[in-house]
Amino acid sequence: MDPRLSWLTSFVTVAEELHFGRAAERLHLSTSAVSRHVRLLEEAMSVPLFERTSRSVLLTPQGRRVYGEIAVPVATIDGALRRTGIGADGGTISVAYVSAPGERMIPRAAAMFAGDPLGVELRLLPASSSEQRSGLLEGRVDIGVQWMLPGAPVPSGLEMTPIRDEPLVVALPPDHHYANSHDLRLVDLAGEDWLMAVDSSDLALRQGFVAACQRAGFLPRIRGEATGFKAQLSLVAAGRGVCFAPAAAQETDGFGVCFVRIHDLHVSLVAMTRPAPGRAMLRFVELLRAAG
Repeated sequence: MDPRLSWLTSFVTVAEELHFGRAAERLHLSTSAVSRHVRLLEEAMSVPLFERTSRSVLLTPQGRRVYGEIAVPVATIDGALRRTGIGADGGTISVAYVSAPGERMIPRAAAMFAGDPLGVELRLLPASSSEQRSGLLEGRVDIGVQWMLPGAPVPSGLEMTPIRDEPLVVALPPDHHYANSHDLRLVDLAGEDWLMAVDSSDLALRQGFVAACQRAGFLPRIRGEATGFKAQLSLVAAGRGVCFAPAAAQETDGFGVCFVRIHDLHVSLVAMTRPAPGRAMLRFVELLRAAG
């Protein structure tokens, strides 16, 4: 593999993040390796691509021009190489996942995959469902692991493999009048304020949830106040509203909220891929189902 593809990939990632540390985290490389790639590319092109200070990283005019010319081709090449099981860095599958399965299931599946004789490495990336879908369609992500509610659409150009189903629960403040209930119907919660992501990064779940509420006969009042499940639990504990979650969320400690099952409603953990995934990707999805 021509090492210059790694230089270009590092440059594109730094250009998008404008931060060498965050770019290194995305690429699962050390910051020094990313800096070296960019320096080698600058030397090869004989132009400075970034203006670096102790507080900021900015693209130079030459850097903006280069980024505009190569960002899409680099993503296309990198995605094509990953789909064939090669990868820009010698055989890597990028797996993006939402937080709940990332604490237990993803590490278990990754440990099992490490013992497989496929010679392919994993790059694990926490990401929202919306970030996963754009990454899949743009070739930056190979497998996306996310929750889906019945009624949520599968984006065209992607395939979905179910991993497991879980009951849906609602997180309530400890003094809520339903806090000691065994289970609730969704319509029982029609008057609640529902906490969801500020930036609509939970769009897939949101669409499915709204569809479920409409089937129950009401439209939910959604308050976009916190991105991330743990941030939402903090606001639930403070009485700002309620939020829904898979039953696995009940293992989350330290927030002082009450979880109550929502009757006859479940959420599905799924693996999203582009069509015709390679053998290594199919193997990891198989291991996800085993770990789940």
